[in-house]
Amino acid sequence: MSQPALAKSAMSIDSASGLDPEAEADLPEIAPPRPKPWKKILVFLLIAAGLVWAVRYGNHMLTHADTDDAYITGHVHEVTPHIGGTVEKVLVEENSEVKAGDVIFRLDARDNEAKLKQSQAQLEESDAMIAFTKSEIASSNAKVEEAQAQLTKTRLDFDRARDLIRTKVNSQQEFDNAKAAYDSAGAALGAAQASAQAMTSGLLMAQSQRMNSQTAVDNAKLQLSYTTITAPISGHTSKRNAEVGAYVQPGQSLIAIVEPEVWIEANFKETQLAKMRVGQKAEVSIDALPGHDFTGTVESFSPASGAQFALLPADNATGNFTKVVQRVPVKIHLDPESIRGFEDRLRPGLSVVVSVELK
Repeated sequence: MSQPALAKSAMSIDSASGLDPEAEADLPEIAPPRPKPWKKILVFLLIAAGLVWAVRYGNHMLTHADTDDAYITGHVHEVTPHIGGTVEKVLVEENSEVKAGDVIFRLDARDNEAKLKQSQAQLEESDAMIAFTKSEIASSNAKVEEAQAQLTKTRLDFDRARDLIRTKVNSQQEFDNAKAAYDSAGAALGAAQASAQAMTSGLLMAQSQRMNSQTAVDNAKLQLSYTTITAPISGHTSKRNAEVGAYVQPGQSLIAIVEPEVWIEANFKETQLAKMRVGQKAEVSIDALPGHDFTGTVESFSPASGAQFALLPADNATGNFTKVVQRVPVKIHLDPESIRGFEDRLRPGLSVVVSVELK
């Protein structure tokens, strides 16, 4: 495009805008925008906050040992029957509170009641046998005394006949009769004493039989008591596995009871244990209770790493060895004042983050 054409185009633009070049020259110049000071302050504050956070985080890492491999744990008791039987009554529901000794299940007791009656009948029979044996012993002792008296009489008669035959007052036949009577009395005494001894042995056997019968009665009562299943401890019930009419076996889990006392098991890396000691303070946060911080104390250390208690421990003697940082369970006791008001919300198995102050 030629210069006259460009000038003409510029004039047309000026005429279209309604301003002439001389008027535009009289307009004031616009100053460039100045930077606002609050932006610099904001940047400075952010940098300062970052430095403070970095210093605090570094100091925390040097003075604390943290882990999120931690859980609330407690005593969980599996209630099992001692004997097999059919569940007759269920007296407890899941997630309910029970006291130690409360009846929670009843088994059908008819078989055990019949066995108890049978053993009691055998005990009564043993008592009757003992009484009979004692009466027989008394009779045998009386016969022994009678035989002893008869022996004494025949001995005197024999001594007299022996003296008389020397003086030829008695005949030989009378002497023989006296001797035979004396010998017979001695034999009768021996038989009576043997019978009394046998009765005494029979009494010992009867007494032994009674002891067996009494043991059977006691065992039958014990088995009968097992048909009433009670709570071994106080706590809250969970995981009920039996209903009315179910046949249960000895050792089968019927229900679980969780004790209210809980603690924390934190699995720290072996590299974090160098400065950790019993009695050090711990800060605890529970995932189920956000916004609440709790305190605790290091109570004890496991005698072995968690890998040693695994179902299939690693065999490091093989050629494919790879070093893995081991974790050691550490028991953290929660301060009672710290958890006051939250006792009912602490449940075994909840996830926890633990930070131990290494001082």
